[in-house]
Amino acid sequence: MYKVPSILRNNWILLTITTAIYVSGFVYGITSADPVNKSGSLNTTSSLIHLIDNNLLACGLIISGFFTFGLTTILYLFTNGLILGESIMNNLDFGVLKIVLLILPHGIFEIPALIVSGVIGFKGITLIPQLFHKKNISNFIKDYFTNILLLLIVVMLFIMISGLIETYLTPLFK
Repeated sequence: MYKVPSILRNNWILLTITTAIYVSGFVYGITSADPVNKSGSLNTTSSLIHLIDNNLLACGLIISGFFTFGLTTILYLFTNGLILGESIMNNLDFGVLKIVLLILPHGIFEIPALIVSGVIGFKGITLIPQLFHKKNISNFIKDYFTNILLLLIVVMLFIMISGLIETYLTPLFK
């Protein structure tokens, strides 16, 4: 039986790498934001289905790195971090408290979903070397893809929770 702590423990290197890529994009977004050409308003409203679709698309693009040896994972993780950083900097006139209230409630689920998607995206790189070192390949492949399936379930749950919060709670702070 898989447990969340064991999934995290088994993927800690990839979690660290994906977090570093996302944070790098975030820092770059903060430092490169153009206060004159503001974009990415935090004060928009969308439907639940639109938010979930949009976030699942973002996660899917990050996960597509499984087939591109991590290239699209790097690109889309960095870009998502950059967009968040720029959005925060371009909306500072709302005040820090309002920005925190508009981002944090759903962001505590959405950002980890993006990062876990990055773990799945990098799994393609780890598959080939591990195949050569395993004795029982059929058990390894079963465990490997079970791990990916569980990570996908975590991503989908986090995106759904994030969408619910962003649709029904976040507007209370606008």
